[in-house]
Amino acid sequence: MATLKSIPIASIFVGERARPVDEEHALAIAASMAERGLINPITVRPTPAAKGGKTPWSLVAGAHRLRGGELNEWTEIDALIVSTDVAEAQLIEISENLFRNELSQLDRGMFVVKFREIAEEKHGKIVRGGNRKSKDHDGPLMFAPGRELSERVQERLGIGATTYKRLSTIGLKLHPGLRAALRGTPAEDDQKLLLKLAGMPETEQAGLVGGLKVEPDIYRVLDAMKPEKPKKPVSLLTKLISVWDEADEETRSEFLVHIGVDPLEGLGDLMESIKREAAA
Repeated sequence: MATLKSIPIASIFVGERARPVDEEHALAIAASMAERGLINPITVRPTPAAKGGKTPWSLVAGAHRLRGGELNEWTEIDALIVSTDVAEAQLIEISENLFRNELSQLDRGMFVVKFREIAEEKHGKIVRGGNRKSKDHDGPLMFAPGRELSERVQERLGIGATTYKRLSTIGLKLHPGLRAALRGTPAEDDQKLLLKLAGMPETEQAGLVGGLKVEPDIYRVLDAMKPEKPKKPVSLLTKLISVWDEADEETRSEFLVHIGVDPLEGLGDLMESIKREAAA
């Protein structure tokens, strides 16, 4: 059961967030709030004992909107009050933040994994399978017997099993050092590249981390690590024809005499035969 009411901003406790507040983003939201008001209320939960009772509400979702209210010097803000524990509050926060436009594919992958970890702590270890529909993908179960996590995420966030699998792969299999090195670069929003990197052995990913310390562009590092294509060996016949084409008439005559051919007879036929042999 949730209720909507206006509460003092000073009475809200803001703990550690899954997604830190970006001040520039908060300023933009503050400008919108000043012009249009607060369209979507923040979400809080009752915590009467927080800070000795000074902050009887703890923020669940809406950190940027709350900061926007502070920047606008509002004393109160509309809040949706929900009764949840800490774990469910974290799930709500992640659910709200996960697919905002400003998030990169890398951050989305980390949020999906964090969502899964919190769910496991709250509801028990997520396991594969459990019904006939969970065979062709990572079908972890949560919240109810036989209910797949991908279906739960789709229900809460509007994503399907394929998106869940891709984001989980990025969040779970990408080397921590590589994640850190890619953050803030164009590559962090290149899902195809992130999946490719996540599919590499851990030792190769660690090697990329070392390469990025020298060359910060992951695309160039990957190009540099590609093995050189073996060059097709040049046959002796091809070399002979090349030398013949570059030789002057005197050198050609000396060569023909050396191999027992009269320079004045059969020269054209001989070279045509050699070239046909080379092209075959």
